[in-house]
Amino acid sequence: MKNYFVLNHASMKRYNTLRLEVTAHTVVMPYSMDSFVDALRDFDDKKIVIIGNGSNILFSKNYYDEAYCFIITNLINDITYDGNEIVCEAGTRLHRLAWFSCEQSLGELAFVEDIPGTIGGALFMNAGQWQYTIGQYVNWIEVYNAETKEIQRLIPDEAFFAYRHSKLNEMPVYVLRCGIKAIPGDYNEVLSKMLEYRHERYVKQPRNFANAGSVFKRPKDKDGNSLFVWKLFDTVELRGFRIGDALVSEKHPGFIVNAGNATVDDMADVITECKKRVKDTFDVDLELEWRVI
Repeated sequence: MKNYFVLNHASMKRYNTLRLEVTAHTVVMPYSMDSFVDALRDFDDKKIVIIGNGSNILFSKNYYDEAYCFIITNLINDITYDGNEIVCEAGTRLHRLAWFSCEQSLGELAFVEDIPGTIGGALFMNAGQWQYTIGQYVNWIEVYNAETKEIQRLIPDEAFFAYRHSKLNEMPVYVLRCGIKAIPGDYNEVLSKMLEYRHERYVKQPRNFANAGSVFKRPKDKDGNSLFVWKLFDTVELRGFRIGDALVSEKHPGFIVNAGNATVDDMADVITECKKRVKDTFDVDLELEWRVI
């Protein structure tokens, strides 16, 4: 008997932070690490899509047929500290990792407190903010290799992580758990930093609408200088641009939000227009930070 739930023709609205209403033929919910691995093996004839918190993703279809299998990892979330490192499972929410670290008087991880998402997704995209990224603190990553059908442990080298990217994207693997460096810190200092970071993001970001985080990676000009997406958007008058209920945020145009009942097509059309205006005016190609499914 397999220890996972299977849902058929299920709404995915609650499993994506943009709250887009799409339907999936097959949704699997494992509730232990063993059942997660079982699901990866049992459904390996399908295109498997892992959903953690559902942030940083964009659906491209209204219906995903039986060729797809969505595996929801939010119950795969054990987190422990053995005195040397923090070990957390793929579905562990980043804010929980930050608070767990703070409770153990461990420093350096305050920056993840208000990043939406889970550690599994964070490792694929090397999530971060300010001058910090999760890749700076990873000791090892345990993965399931879809080709060999085996579990293996990866030790990242200096080239493993890059800006909003990791080598996991080029490998046929699914993240199971990882080891995070435990750096001694002061509880009160870490708590203060977490609250400071949260306040800054709440002040600047459109928390009143459903969104999936920053839409585009920070681009560079022809000389290699980093550019701010929101400044480019303001120049081409994209702040407040809207198609249906997909809206370029007026508070922070680096975000495209769901202002009500946005559809998959609404989101795609707004993104296309944003890319076009920036390309036409600045000859800059915008690259999505979101993962398109």
